[in-house]
Amino acid sequence: MTNLVEMQLDVSPGDVQERLLDVARRHPLARVAWAGGEVWLVNDPELVRLAFRDRRLTKDAGAAPPWFTDVTGLIGSTQTSRAAEMITSEGAEHTRQRKLHAVVFSARNRERWQQLITEIVRDLLRSLDGDVDLVSRFAYPLPVAAISAVLGLPPDMHEPLTAACRLLTYGADDAERERGRAQLYGGVGAFLGPRRHELRPGMIADLLELHDTDGSVSTVEIATWTPGLVVPGHESTTSVLAALLADVLAEPPDRRPTTAEEIEEHVERALRLHPPFPLATWRFTTSPVLLQEHEIPAGKPVLLNIPAANHASPPTAHYTFGHGVHYCVGAALARAELRIALTEFLREFPDATRTTGETRWVSGYAIRQLTSLPVRLTPAGDAA
Repeated sequence: MTNLVEMQLDVSPGDVQERLLDVARRHPLARVAWAGGEVWLVNDPELVRLAFRDRRLTKDAGAAPPWFTDVTGLIGSTQTSRAAEMITSEGAEHTRQRKLHAVVFSARNRERWQQLITEIVRDLLRSLDGDVDLVSRFAYPLPVAAISAVLGLPPDMHEPLTAACRLLTYGADDAERERGRAQLYGGVGAFLGPRRHELRPGMIADLLELHDTDGSVSTVEIATWTPGLVVPGHESTTSVLAALLADVLAEPPDRRPTTAEEIEEHVERALRLHPPFPLATWRFTTSPVLLQEHEIPAGKPVLLNIPAANHASPPTAHYTFGHGVHYCVGAALARAELRIALTEFLREFPDATRTTGETRWVSGYAIRQLTSLPVRLTPAGDAA
C-alpha cells in the first residue's frame, strides 16, 4: 500500500520545492490528503517520465472523481473546463489544437516575436540605474509586455493583465481567484469584440484570420486559448528569469557567460533547477496505472513532482516544459525570451552585483517565484 504522506501542497510562506524534494527522497509514490479525498503524487524521476507518457492519465477534467475540488483554479472553472482549452483536451481534439497553435508559433513568427522581445528588453534596461529590484523592475514587467506583444494587445493592457494574473495566481481565496480569472478572460476577450480595432499584429489577429478565411478555429476557442496563455507565458517566465539572474549574479563578473553557448547553458540550468510550476497540471487515471511496481487505482487525481525529476542524479532531460503529447507549445518562445533577456542584461550591466545575499521564494499552489532581487547596476564602461 502506498504511504499516505502528511504535507501541504499550498505552502505560504515557505518554499514548496524544498518540501517536494524532501518527500521524493522518501517516497517514489505518495498519497496526499486533498479536499476531503486523496491525490497521488508521483516523485521518482523514472516514474514521472512514465506518467507523462501514459495515456491512461488524462488531463480531461471530466474524468475527475465526484469529490474532487480544484482549489488551484487551473482546471474545473467555467473557462478552463471547456473542451476548447488545449491544456485539458486529449486525442484528436488535442492534435487539432496543437496544429493550429503550431501555425502561430511557426519559425517565421518566432523571428518576429524575438525582434519584439529584444526591443522590449532594451527599453526596460534603459530605464534601470543604480540600486533596483530586478524582479519588480525587469523580471516581472518583461514577460507581461512580451506576451502582450505576442498576442497583439496594446501597452495599456500590461497593468490590467498583471493585476488579473496576481489575483488568479496568489488570490487569498476562491472569490479572489475567480475575480482575477474573470478580469483576465474579460480583458483579453474584449479584443475579439468591441476593442478588435485596437489589435496589433499577433496571435489573436492570426487566429481571427484563420477563423475568417476557413473557419478552422472558432471565436469561442480563440477567447479561451489566448487568455490561457497569459499566466503560463507571464508568471512562469518571470519565475525562471528571476532565478536565472540570481544564479548568474552569484558568479564573479569574470566568470559570467559571454558566448551564445554559455548563455544557453545557463538558461537550461535555470529551467532545470527552478521549474516555475513545481507540480504538473492535474491528471486523472481512467483505469489502474502500473508505473513499474507501483499501481495507482482508477479514478484518482495525480500530480507529477517536477523538481524531483529535474534534480535527478545523474541529470536527465528536464521536465519544466512537460513531456510527451502535452509538451509546452510555447517552449521555444520562452527559451528565446530568457536568452535575449540575459544576453542584453549582461551586455548593459556586466558588473551588476547583488546588494543582499538572501534568496527568498514565495510558493502558491501552482507557481514558485523569487520575492525580490535587489542589485546595484553599473553600466558597461562606467566601472571605476
